[in-house]
Amino acid sequence: MMTLLLLIALDSSSVIHVAVTPRESLTVRTTTPASTLGLGSPVVLLPGLLGGTFAFRRVTPDIAAAGHPTYVIEPLGVGTSSHPDDGDYSLDAQADRIAAVLDTFEVTNAVIVGANFGASVALRVAYRHPERVAAVLLLDGGPVDRSSTGGASAALRLAPVLKFFGGRGIARRRIGAAMREYSADPSWVTDDVVEEYARPIVNNLGGAARVLSEMRRASVASPLADNLWRIRQPVRLLIGASNRRGGIESSETALLQERIPNFGADSVTASGSYVHEERPEVVVTAILSLARVIPAADIVSAVLSGPH
Repeated sequence: MMTLLLLIALDSSSVIHVAVTPRESLTVRTTTPASTLGLGSPVVLLPGLLGGTFAFRRVTPDIAAAGHPTYVIEPLGVGTSSHPDDGDYSLDAQADRIAAVLDTFEVTNAVIVGANFGASVALRVAYRHPERVAAVLLLDGGPVDRSSTGGASAALRLAPVLKFFGGRGIARRRIGAAMREYSADPSWVTDDVVEEYARPIVNNLGGAARVLSEMRRASVASPLADNLWRIRQPVRLLIGASNRRGGIESSETALLQERIPNFGADSVTASGSYVHEERPEVVVTAILSLARVIPAADIVSAVLSGPH
């Protein structure tokens, strides 16, 4: 009888591949709270180019335990989502695919969380699809227009290595070294963690090199800087204070402060750019705080009314 009660109390988690076009699908890990009583607003998490859904393993259990359905969505070319050679890897297209997935799950009024280039995708979802987003949390990432600008991902720096040397061991070592370089305390970067972060790339070196090169070249028609004023949802930024390598640049933080009406930033001690890995409890607290902020209907009204 005790075993049965324990199983009932557990959150349910599943991995789903959602088709967004006939040739493209995104991987989504959903976690549903054990109890639907007093169900909180949904939380959507967008990883960077490395780590995929695995990167948020230390965050999602506590969010679900607090009563919030969670959706970790791997953008095109990330993790186990599709990796088409001829895909549109512009950040605008990535944002629209995320919105299509949220439409599939009928998600609105969500807190959307973005790490690395996922931060820029989250900002784009906020203004391009405001009905889906109640608040935005950026994890040491900012308003870039290419996946390779700003705090460039270690994955993008691997593209030439994969193309000309093509060694799984080389790729794995380069990824692990970059993860340690961007951390305040690299002890979390164990061999097992590096293996999970590197697996999607080392399992298909040729395909990964082609996709990463496409990401480097992809551009957007309208710069994000010109659209930041349209983001009327609360936006919060967590900056790893103990190691500034690989994270958001100071000029990007200043741009967010200048152009987003409701913006705030906090420094996180004992963390580098992988805030969700080194200080997951800070990320959880920030998400739960944002989940209580503002009704989606008010946000849509503010966006449609234009700048003040």
